[in-house]
Amino acid sequence: MRKTCTPPFTTFLAALFAMSFVASTSAQQKLAKAATPDDRSGLSLSSADATTPAQTLLNPLAGEWTKIPSHRIALNRTPPLYDTEAPAALEILYVDVRLARAEGKLIVQMIWRDATQDTAQIAKMPGTPTEGRPHKELTEATDRFFDSAAVMHPQRPPTGGVWPSLQMGDTGQPVTIYFWNSARGAARMEAEGRGTTKRTGESFPCQATYHDGTWNLAMVLDNIPSGMPLAFAIWNGSQQDRDGRKYFTTWLKLE
Repeated sequence: MRKTCTPPFTTFLAALFAMSFVASTSAQQKLAKAATPDDRSGLSLSSADATTPAQTLLNPLAGEWTKIPSHRIALNRTPPLYDTEAPAALEILYVDVRLARAEGKLIVQMIWRDATQDTAQIAKMPGTPTEGRPHKELTEATDRFFDSAAVMHPQRPPTGGVWPSLQMGDTGQPVTIYFWNSARGAARMEAEGRGTTKRTGESFPCQATYHDGTWNLAMVLDNIPSGMPLAFAIWNGSQQDRDGRKYFTTWLKLE
């Protein structure tokens, strides 16, 4: 089943990239040894100049993606945030990422194994932030959580070899977050440190498919320049992932 993201999207995420800790590179090195010859691993990512339109690459199953090198990136699990949380086993070990440049955009393909498809057709969230609504709105299915993914990058090139914190950037070092939710769609967010995530009211083109235990996701991002670090995150709904409870990668330099 293919899900096409439609704007606008709003979300109540209070800490999208909270509790992210820098992981050791040894895990990625182990994955590199087990990867296929076309897979690459490490602290950098290469992008390929595509000859096909961005609209074609928006299909995550498009054959053109097979012509672009794949990067197998180890995923890390955030530690428990609360004593009442259920155990969080490492069910998703890695994400395969391909990066293409076309028509002044950076298109990202993310592929990961997930035994369950956690999604639903639910009502769009109100466009007005919570604090601006005249009354509370009841939420249904509060015990359900949905598969999601995100890409984060600094808004400005890092200086002096210092990259922003994985915990949603730092004061003076804001980050942009491209967030996709299998039930609600896509949203572009900004943050300048833990607990500062805010909605921009903007969406972005993306498409996702789930088949035979695998998510395939394509996102069309702005033309992020080379040298900029990228970080990826995945939320597994069946593990009750939300907010800071998730899978995440280290920063990886875009070549």
